[in-house]
Amino acid sequence: MPVNRNALIRYRTIDRCLQNRRRKWTIEDLIDACNDALYEYEDIEKGVSLRTIRMDLNAMRSDKLGYNAPIIVTDRKYYTYEDPAYSISKIPLSHQDLDVLQDVSFLLQQFKGFSHFNDLDELLQRLEDKIYTERGQESPVIDFEKNDLLAGIHWLDPLHKAIIKKRSLQVTYQSFSARQPADMVVYPYLLKEFRNRWFLLCMHRKGKVLLTLALDRIAAIKELPGEAYLVHKGFNAATYFSDIIGVTKNVADQPTRITFMANAKHAPYIRTKPIHASQQIVSTANGWTTFTIEVIPNFELERELLGFGEGLRVTAPASVVRIFKQRIRKMQEFYTIGQD
Repeated sequence: MPVNRNALIRYRTIDRCLQNRRRKWTIEDLIDACNDALYEYEDIEKGVSLRTIRMDLNAMRSDKLGYNAPIIVTDRKYYTYEDPAYSISKIPLSHQDLDVLQDVSFLLQQFKGFSHFNDLDELLQRLEDKIYTERGQESPVIDFEKNDLLAGIHWLDPLHKAIIKKRSLQVTYQSFSARQPADMVVYPYLLKEFRNRWFLLCMHRKGKVLLTLALDRIAAIKELPGEAYLVHKGFNAATYFSDIIGVTKNVADQPTRITFMANAKHAPYIRTKPIHASQQIVSTANGWTTFTIEVIPNFELERELLGFGEGLRVTAPASVVRIFKQRIRKMQEFYTIGQD
């Protein structure tokens, strides 16, 4: 009999708990964790029973599901994995599993090219690579960008839950310019990833302004059940970042048409990977291609365009050109310090 969705949620929740060896897990703790997961994913408020969790543990220990999980009990009450590296997610797929995944892969390929399913492209590539790896016992042939040393990634789950449940938070935050962390009360709205770094978009209780907080600068998070959750009336998650590059935005600013020229070496890369969705080609002459984008100028824009070095020149507007001239002048001064 196939395992139902709720059981799978419980198995994966128990697995995550037992992998976390920084704390000890009683069966009551596992029950609480499963209840939280079922409420989050399935909106199920009825709690699971002690008998259900005991049966789940026995099923995970057995060969019934192919897990053979090395679950042991220490001090007659704490559950853990005897092998610290074990996880049910690391179990090799059976031939039957791979056949099913292959069928799913073929089905998903039928949707490629439809705008509604654009987000499936990377998932499909991951799935095909997993099937290839498992069948041939070969090394993966696709390596997606990742950063195993990324700080603050552990805040993703509690922040995600707080956004879904509309919970006010006390966040202890320390920016790179601050000497020490400070507490602030915020209302979280959106998690945003940019260049393998995660950010929280939220509203500050005092200023009623939108803030972008880097997760790697968060020191602590605390839910505030007694603090009413407020919604920012002017915030639209679908369009908030549409007129900027990156995550830094002053809502009082308006998009500006920025014109820049790229030489023959860099222009093909900019054509095939636009700097912004508004990018347009104006002209091509004498080995240089002129582009325009409509964005709010920010630090990420400067870093993006300066990254092309001498192969790119900003030509308009004058205010942005001045900023780039100042940046380049300071860079030149830095490199000429101490030289004859």
